[in-house]
Amino acid sequence: MQSPEQLKRFAPIALGVGIIGLLAAAVIWLIVREVTPYVQGALALGLMGLALAGLFNPGALQKWLLGRQARYGGNALIMILAMVGLLGILNYLAYKNPVSWDLTADKTNTLAPETLAALQQLPGSVKAIGFYTSDNGSRGTTSDLLLSYRAASQGQFTFEMVDPRAEPGLVQQYDVTRNGTLVLEMGEQREELAFATESEITGALIRFAHPTQRAIYFLTGHGEHDLADTGQPGLSQMVDLLTKQNYDVLPLNLQVTDTVPADARAVVVAGPLVPVTAEEVQKLSDYLQFNQNTALVVMLDTPLQMRVEFDTPLAEPLVDYLRQTWGVTARADIVADTRGGDPQTLFITVNDGYENSPITSKLLNISTLFAGARSLAVDGTPETFPGLTYTPMIKSFGSAWGETNFTGLLDNEAPQQDEGDTAGPLWLAVTVQNTAQQTRLVVFGDSDFAANDTSQAGANSLLFLNSLNWATAEESLINLTPKIPTTRTLTLQDPLALNLIFFLVVIVLPLGVLVLGGVVWFLRRRHV
Repeated sequence: MQSPEQLKRFAPIALGVGIIGLLAAAVIWLIVREVTPYVQGALALGLMGLALAGLFNPGALQKWLLGRQARYGGNALIMILAMVGLLGILNYLAYKNPVSWDLTADKTNTLAPETLAALQQLPGSVKAIGFYTSDNGSRGTTSDLLLSYRAASQGQFTFEMVDPRAEPGLVQQYDVTRNGTLVLEMGEQREELAFATESEITGALIRFAHPTQRAIYFLTGHGEHDLADTGQPGLSQMVDLLTKQNYDVLPLNLQVTDTVPADARAVVVAGPLVPVTAEEVQKLSDYLQFNQNTALVVMLDTPLQMRVEFDTPLAEPLVDYLRQTWGVTARADIVADTRGGDPQTLFITVNDGYENSPITSKLLNISTLFAGARSLAVDGTPETFPGLTYTPMIKSFGSAWGETNFTGLLDNEAPQQDEGDTAGPLWLAVTVQNTAQQTRLVVFGDSDFAANDTSQAGANSLLFLNSLNWATAEESLINLTPKIPTTRTLTLQDPLALNLIFFLVVIVLPLGVLVLGGVVWFLRRRHV
């Protein structure tokens, strides 16, 4: 057995172990914010180290407790404990009585009056679950927005942020397939949002309070993409996304029915391989003309993909209807661009291909992919088509052109821009709104971008989903008060002001610090 004098040698080691253990416990707790077994183990190790240090050298402990340093340390400890206690009380009061102020000039962080009214009209409690990975750039802004909803809901709105990689069971339970998905649920009602914006969340809350059928019909009978097909050309993945947003997705064959069903919020024509007949086009026209808050989404493929003979002009009644009634022309070409590997495969990037559209503005700076598309042209003007508002939303690069030599392409000839081809940039997607009739039109020069094999490429699925959301939006319900951001810039053009700022920041302030340091050093040297 070792003597007390021999044990004193181990006191500094035990003290070091104790301090390290306490510091480790504090660091781990700050990281995870939970009293995990690691925190408990580190805390126990730290306390044990301190206790052993006192046992190994009780004299040093007694001297420290009764000395002047202990008195000073005790006073400092009391002040620290008092400050921590005061902060704890203030934090508890703030938690129980949350109050926030929006000090921005344009009230950026204040919910719209329509949102506050929707929260007050909720018939039940709503829970939001945000599936965002820790490195998702939208996680912070989404959390801040949901905090505003919770603060204004008087306990009717709660939320939690979930990392999909850490909670795979919860991801499977809610059948979430995309990072950055927000799920809202109230009782048995559930809706999945791809964009966590105030308009989208408020729209879902309004639908919770006023549940209505949102039926979307997909035209059939012309070789369109099959809704139930899980293979590459099918639309089963997009149907699944629409179903999660409480859409009823149904087929529509106008060859066997006389009219579009009355509950249709929109009709989608998804890539017909043979032209839609004139009789069917008339039925679609009647649907839009005699019903308000209706929409038509047309996704046309190139003549190269359709079952036609190129030696005779192609008759497309639907294309004629779009040109004559809506002022949108779908050219009989295929957009080619030799910038990439395949001239007919177009990667549309954010900076060059997206216009200022409510659809593309929510694509989160992600590119889209089009494998074979025909170009569009907006021929309508306010004079020729009064009441129509046009918004081209996707265009090709300037190096692209509209290739019309289909025979050469079928013979595997390399595409090249000829005299009769339309030069780029070319429109690939356009939206039109009839403000008087409250009807909307979305036209794409491609349908394959929404198919199963390419819908997961870039923002393709988001592009299609957001197009349907825009087409079926009930503006009378979801019309938030717009917030006009205030732009403030500081522009210094006066050379005298610039030189003065440089002189103060670069010379005066550092020199002042050096002078004060020298004065302090000199005064201390005099008292040595």
